[in-house]
Amino acid sequence: MKKTLSILMVFLLVVAWYTTLNTWLGNDDRYQEYLEEAKRLEEKGLYLDAISVYGQAAELKKDALELDERIADDYLAMGDYKQYQKQLNKILADHGPVDADVRKLCEYHQKYSSKNRLIDCVVDLYAKYPDSDTVLEYYNLIKGEYRELPLSLSGIGTFRNGYAVYELNGKQGIIEQDGDIVIEAVYDETAYGGQEDRITVRDKNGCYFVNLDGFKTAVPESDYEWLGAVSQKRIAARRNGKYGYLDSSLKEKIEFIYDDATAFCEDVAAVKQGDKWALIDRMGENITDYIYDDVAVNSLGMCSVNGVIGVKQGDAWIFVNGEGEQIGTNTFQDIKAFESEEPCAVQTGNKWSYADAEGNIVLECDYQDAAPFSEGFAPVCRNGLWGYIDLNGYEAVACAFDQAGQMTEDGTAPVSRSGSWTLIRLEVMD
Repeated sequence: MKKTLSILMVFLLVVAWYTTLNTWLGNDDRYQEYLEEAKRLEEKGLYLDAISVYGQAAELKKDALELDERIADDYLAMGDYKQYQKQLNKILADHGPVDADVRKLCEYHQKYSSKNRLIDCVVDLYAKYPDSDTVLEYYNLIKGEYRELPLSLSGIGTFRNGYAVYELNGKQGIIEQDGDIVIEAVYDETAYGGQEDRITVRDKNGCYFVNLDGFKTAVPESDYEWLGAVSQKRIAARRNGKYGYLDSSLKEKIEFIYDDATAFCEDVAAVKQGDKWALIDRMGENITDYIYDDVAVNSLGMCSVNGVIGVKQGDAWIFVNGEGEQIGTNTFQDIKAFESEEPCAVQTGNKWSYADAEGNIVLECDYQDAAPFSEGFAPVCRNGLWGYIDLNGYEAVACAFDQAGQMTEDGTAPVSRSGSWTLIRLEVMD
């Protein structure tokens, strides 16, 4: 009896396998017939009928990438761009970032849609598939897209808290990141350190402070030839050719005995006497002796950022901390001071690269000149023209400008061509 049952079971399994195989082979034959029929309809231009036949084929082979792609191609051939785009999005949702279909979708937006729609599409793809090389390729392309504001100025400085000093016809004022003029260029000199009611200006009446409305807010008791921006409740100033410091109440805090001086940051400033520089604290006490031949100063007039100061001793530049102690063992031909927590520019072997706060090279480049990173981008110079790279070293904005300044958090940067400065704004920011 058991033997008979075993034989019966084997028989049933063989029958089931045979039936399944025949069904599979039959389905495969029908699937191929559907494909041939759809192709015949396509040759006649009957794309809707072809799409219908592909739908029948899909009942036999679920989630077939080949069918989805053929349907998309038919929508494109018949000029139904809306359905073509929708089908490509379906493919990516069902099958992931297929390289060919990513390219089709991006090329569709490049050819038939607006730049903004392309940017939205690529940003969305990058958010979903950041590890796709093809998606990254398109993301890098749109990352450098920018619009140029209709400005023509003589100069634009580094933005701080949304404002920067600008120059026009030999005079200076304040401009906003959106390109609006906040204070007309009527002053001989202007300095802005981030305090909206303590904007330093100089004109025929001397040096004093104004607010963003242009109203006078404070006047020092003494006459100064120059006042710097307020930084850490200290103001570098020059009187009778010598530099010293005022406090935020405009009282003289550090005596005027220096031949040059930087702004304070992180409780450190650099001062010069004769040919040598030293570091001092906010009370004017020397941190170091006058042992440096030069000190790197950033675009805001500061030498210390991230607790790191670039100094020159002899022919070599090194990093030191706020106590004057050397950081690391690397030496450089030149250093551009940090602008932010991101890498600064250093020159090694006649090429500019990027170093971190430990003095280690973190991004090797081969540019003719370079400036530090801020907000994920750094100005770089190749063949006499400036552009921008990102933190991966990718040249996001092609080198096409005579000069280029620091990037802001919203992707705004000052650039110049033929002596005329304007602002560019990136369409995409990380």
